[in-house]
Amino acid sequence: MKDSFFNKIVASLQSNQMNLSERSVSFRFGTIKLFYISQLTDRASLTENVIKPLVQHCSVAHEPVNAQLIADSIIYADDCILESDPNIVEDFILSGMVVILISTDRQYVVVNIKKVEQRAVPTPQLTYTLRGPQDCFTENIHTNISLIRYRLKDRNLRIKNFQVGARTKSHIAVIYIEDIANDTVVREIQKRIENINVDGIGESGELQHFLLNKKMHLFPQMGIVERSDMASHSLLQGKVLVLIDGSGLALLAPKTFSEFFYSCDDRYDNKYFGLFMRIIRYIAIAIAFTASSIFVALTSFHTDVLPTDYAIFLSELRINVPFNAMIDTLILEFAVELVREALLRVPKQIGSAIGIVGTIIIGEAAISASIFSPLLLIIVATSLLASFAIPDYTLINPFRVLKFLLIIFTGMLGFYGFTIFITFVLFDLVSINSFGVPYMAPIAPFNAYDFKRTLIDNTTDNPKRPEYLRNKDSTRL
Repeated sequence: MKDSFFNKIVASLQSNQMNLSERSVSFRFGTIKLFYISQLTDRASLTENVIKPLVQHCSVAHEPVNAQLIADSIIYADDCILESDPNIVEDFILSGMVVILISTDRQYVVVNIKKVEQRAVPTPQLTYTLRGPQDCFTENIHTNISLIRYRLKDRNLRIKNFQVGARTKSHIAVIYIEDIANDTVVREIQKRIENINVDGIGESGELQHFLLNKKMHLFPQMGIVERSDMASHSLLQGKVLVLIDGSGLALLAPKTFSEFFYSCDDRYDNKYFGLFMRIIRYIAIAIAFTASSIFVALTSFHTDVLPTDYAIFLSELRINVPFNAMIDTLILEFAVELVREALLRVPKQIGSAIGIVGTIIIGEAAISASIFSPLLLIIVATSLLASFAIPDYTLINPFRVLKFLLIIFTGMLGFYGFTIFITFVLFDLVSINSFGVPYMAPIAPFNAYDFKRTLIDNTTDNPKRPEYLRNKDSTRL
């Protein structure tokens, strides 16, 4: 009976054409077969810790060998389990495990000596800081978890593991501190992960689409985390971290609008300098979103608000421009977005050359040809620089899209259209929530303590965690 069970599994594995590696070891009463994928297995460890002790024991053994004996007394592997379900043998092998089948036993041994090629812990690319740790997440989820455990030695740190994707079977870890995080947020994230039914997910951006409250919404409802120190700080705040194997960026929830303006330097530098830089960032996003539209409104509809001499000078600058202000601005904004996209896609070695050609040479030539006015070029360039001042780039992307719609509204209706569109955007922002937390908190609804904390984020001045997160433990000092 046991032998037919063994033969059935072996025949199934050998007939599936999965390019599995196989190794046989004979003993007095039967045969042991090892199945594994060589590209996912540490071959040296397999030889020394599994095959060698098996061969040595079987060559002198006079009693039957079973799975329990192999796991307890023969092999040297530290991570092994016993299983008896024949339907999950393939899943273990495809995930990188070594499966040991014994002809005299219905149980089999699953050994974890997985080896996946990975890069070393990198330095920050998206959230660089002059002060603070320089280690970031990699594409290996176990490395990422080790970076978090290195910083958080808390017995209440919880890591819930999930497997998503019918074909990729991607490993997902939900991490939180049990006695701090809001249980409702944790349960909601876990529920949404469990409800994912797709053939494969390979990156945190794909996973994020399945976790959002409103999947068609433009503004990001979850944050991204590249640095392990920021991930640890967020967990201490009561947030939930989501890691996926194969991605160097973690997801963070809940996330409010004001938190997209946080930078690592704000925590490590002088608190007043942090306040100053945060105000600069708020001004920067206002410039990036509205500067071009204000130019269109002033030059097309409301020249009377400008000093008379400057209004005449501005008209003289545009006297040879062939387009009206709205079309002129749309063309130049499109050209700037084209340069931005090109700089992201071209090799680094020629990126600086592309930037010089795209911004200086073409800009000067366009002004000489009277296609754009010099003032418009200054405004659009300033707007571009302001967009790079936001620490989390995912927030500026929606404003890059909405900026073109704002220019069109303003070009058709002046400041009246400008006001209508801004009101619509603000209405949309206050209507969003991130896993039950208002997106515009602590401004809407207003909370004085949290509002002060958004400006000066210093542990010594803020003994409590954000109230809008509704944590179990609100005191941190």
